[in-house]
Amino acid sequence: MTLENCFTKFPTLTNLPVIIDVNNVVYQRHNGRNKPVFDDLVKLLKKLDEIGFDRQQIISICDPLLIRNIDKPTELDKLINQNIVRPAPKNADEFILGYALQHKFCFIISNDKFREYNDQLLSRNWINERRISFMIINGKFCLSPNMDFNKMLCSNSPSNQTMRPSEISTLDILERLTESEGELNLF
Repeated sequence: MTLENCFTKFPTLTNLPVIIDVNNVVYQRHNGRNKPVFDDLVKLLKKLDEIGFDRQQIISICDPLLIRNIDKPTELDKLINQNIVRPAPKNADEFILGYALQHKFCFIISNDKFREYNDQLLSRNWINERRISFMIINGKFCLSPNMDFNKMLCSNSPSNQTMRPSEISTLDILERLTESEGELNLF
């Protein structure tokens, strides 16, 4: 099942916050002058629109110096002025993870595994359960969550109903969110 099909089957997932690691997205490819590619961010935002994510729930965070390095600094500056992209005062990774930790659940679009922060996160799997990795193939975004779709699709499994909090996975939470129309009730 593709990510798009997952969001079609579980439309309430598109109401969850999404954090974009802008630096990771624009540095994925380089243009002819070895600069990060601004248009890749635009393509990702369009892809999220097509899937049905609410723009108000999409938070795009970049490092403060990205505007000096990117191939289209004027266009990036426009997105910053429109609050579509938010430059972090220092390393964006810390703010991306900080924002994610403030929410019961959110998606993080990045190929970064944030390994240097493992000891500061709730568990080693915490980032993997939230991270949506991506590839740019023929100029188009291909999103791939690090989720087990089989678990997600096996709703109302008796084993899910008797789990202790430490055994509840993000997929279990997503399943319960979709069943409860966005209200979180773990027990």
